[in-house]
Amino acid sequence: MKNAPVCFGTGLVALDVILNGSPATLPKLSAGGSCGNVLSILSYLNWSAYPVARLANDRAGAELVLDMTRWGVHQEFLSQTEEGSTPIIIHRILKDKNGLPIHKFEFKDPETKGWLPQFKPITKNVAAEVMHSNLIPQVLYFDRMNPGTFELAKYYKAKGSVIFFEPTSAKDEELFEKFLALADVVKYSHERIPEFRIKHPSITSFLEIETLGKEGLVFRCKNRTKPNHWKEAKGFDIEKVQDAAGAGDWCSAGLITQLCSNGYKGLSSSSHNDVEKAISFGQILGALNCLYDGARGLMYYIESKKLVKAVASVEMSKSISSLKLPTTPIIDISSNLRFAKLYSKK
Repeated sequence: MKNAPVCFGTGLVALDVILNGSPATLPKLSAGGSCGNVLSILSYLNWSAYPVARLANDRAGAELVLDMTRWGVHQEFLSQTEEGSTPIIIHRILKDKNGLPIHKFEFKDPETKGWLPQFKPITKNVAAEVMHSNLIPQVLYFDRMNPGTFELAKYYKAKGSVIFFEPTSAKDEELFEKFLALADVVKYSHERIPEFRIKHPSITSFLEIETLGKEGLVFRCKNRTKPNHWKEAKGFDIEKVQDAAGAGDWCSAGLITQLCSNGYKGLSSSSHNDVEKAISFGQILGALNCLYDGARGLMYYIESKKLVKAVASVEMSKSISSLKLPTTPIIDISSNLRFAKLYSKK
């Protein structure tokens, strides 16, 4: 995409097998994982997105790449080899005792009970190949901590890229602190890292965000008079939720879109009002996606230009329920493949 801002991303790039609980409905296959979702959404929002991942040369890898191709995601740094691995995640949409939708991620084959293919981190050699490409991204996004990713973060930090860190865990405290020291934006789930605010009373990164599920999020930013003070951004009330998975990935992509198109220089000059608007934009995207099945279901029903208009309408009305959104997909990702249907079994 000519003149589009660039985002590199590494971490969990997986194949989602989406099951909505109806035996009459075929499974849907889409690129997933936090990194896969964020990069696909960014490409949909007119960024040049480059995932860096080691996939297997298998059917799951082919289906994952096929879906990314639909959205114009660049594949120069995606390898498919016998040494790689294509993670498969079964995304099962269920109902709770009150009839409300809940989702469950499964990582074992329902038939064999064995583990499905798991994530393999990039190596330092892979990182070196990316750095030798001479393309400098406005953003480096990652959701996993490993030596190869650390090399990328150090290198692109020095080049003026925004380092966007979305950790899934802080159990390895020493490693976590190393990555935190490089990050410009940190976004994490309270459920996964509940101790962050206690262990880090003073802000480290330019922007730090703690997500609280349907309650919304809290954030603090260095551009504020009181940078260590956490401010609340409430979530939206959503009627007829279909699936809440992926809302956080949409929020991340929205933040990147609004704040990071000019790299760290642009991010660091953002006003507090800019940050609040970006957070609102990301939250609205996440809320709208909850009206569809799958972590990126929204993309398959509405063109990006129309979606931006829908977001503007919500910003004006402060309401999701008044919107009339499409109910017929513009891209059908239902799959009749035998290997996909095998995972439909409970």
